[in-house]
Amino acid sequence: MEGKMMGSTQKKLPLYVQIKNKLITVIQEGGWQPGEAIPSESRLMEQYNVSRTTVRQAIRELVHNGILETGRGTPARVKKRPEEGSPSPGVVHHEIGTAFDVSVIRSGESRLHPAAKQALGLADGDVVFFMDRLRLADGLPIGMQQSFFPAAVGEVVAPEAGTAFDYFAVLGRRGIYHTSIQEQVSACNATLYEADLLGISPGEALVTIERTTLGLDRMPLEYSLMKYTPAGFRYSLEIDAFSPDDLL
Repeated sequence: MEGKMMGSTQKKLPLYVQIKNKLITVIQEGGWQPGEAIPSESRLMEQYNVSRTTVRQAIRELVHNGILETGRGTPARVKKRPEEGSPSPGVVHHEIGTAFDVSVIRSGESRLHPAAKQALGLADGDVVFFMDRLRLADGLPIGMQQSFFPAAVGEVVAPEAGTAFDYFAVLGRRGIYHTSIQEQVSACNATLYEADLLGISPGEALVTIERTTLGLDRMPLEYSLMKYTPAGFRYSLEIDAFSPDDLL
């Protein structure tokens, strides 16, 4: 019977989802590195005692989620992660300047911040790691960032909170990768507190970005609220209607 080796705790999940979760676990534990080909369909069928259809459906889901990538005539591979500082395809937003730095205003663990916990999918009693940082370009403040993480992710970020301008690179070095980023961009007026930190007048316009980042398991690993001065920030968007490969 297909799937007889699956654990009893997973029996309620569709079989391809069980296989997908197992493949994610292997990647998270470093069994397959970015750019490395995963085992063949035949080997996965034998290893997990499932059909080719189940294996293919699990792989399709992982490709759709941005965890694996495939090419014509090539095996599925773990998708390579962008290098530190590399923009995401299609969406480019970055601070304007040449030398960047961060300054931690405060950080720590807390059982408060209910809105952030909700965005992270945490329960009311769970601990969240937070940090408020001032983002600097060429020595001048250009933005403020409030970031929240599940406690386990926060343990990785905390030691480099005051030095890492991009903490996704820090997470990547520890095998914690993100597959998608969801952002909402709006505008607001600077409060007295924000204006004082950013060196502007209260009431001046700020660009606000609310961001939720999903990990390999499609669960949130970061929630951030960022506010930038318009002069220190650029945002552009490129949308491709289709890929030429879709026509082949």
